[in-house]
Amino acid sequence: MPQTISLDDIGQHLVSITDFRRNAGSYLDKLAQGQSFIIIRGNTPLGTLTPLPNASTHNTRKADIEKIKRLSGGFRFKKDLTPAQLNSILDKRYEEMLPR
Repeated sequence: MPQTISLDDIGQHLVSITDFRRNAGSYLDKLAQGQSFIIIRGNTPLGTLTPLPNASTHNTRKADIEKIKRLSGGFRFKKDLTPAQLNSILDKRYEEMLPR
């Protein structure tokens, strides 16, 4: 059985480029809620703006920080160093690298 759509529903999903530019924030909020849009220029449809399939899975702040730590690598010391101790080690290494 074919699905019917009212003209009001079509009007809510058609978005002109100008309207999208002026109200991008509200359209992106609606997109995050799962609503799709058809972007038009004049009377010509240009494309669709649809949410990603797994866009609703948002990481927590703690998970984001852990992922950044894992991906960024960084220094791995056997003991914890204060910033002053780390600076002194780096200064010594820098002095050793300088030509004499």
